[in-house]
Amino acid sequence: MNIIEHEPHFWELYQDFEHYYLSIAVDMSSVVSCWDLVLTQDEILAYEHRGRESIQTLAKSMVALAYRGDFTEMESRLAKPYERQAMQVVFKAWQDSQKS
Repeated sequence: MNIIEHEPHFWELYQDFEHYYLSIAVDMSSVVSCWDLVLTQDEILAYEHRGRESIQTLAKSMVALAYRGDFTEMESRLAKPYERQAMQVVFKAWQDSQKS
């Protein structure tokens, strides 16, 4: 698994072979909640064709839903615990490499 795109303090896009994952930080003013999501095949194709812009749009739409109190879209596509663990390991290694 690797981080292939990121927007500081907002989201990271991970790729693990044919699977893609989006980690989003949703700032609700008093608390920041983090969501690790599995991308759909359509979202993967959009990324392959439109690149980073498609992920920006997706992340903003997820945050807009959260601001309206609708978490069902994010809850329905949560990464599995072992996927989340792999994402955290990769993020930590990536973060450490940025300090060098």
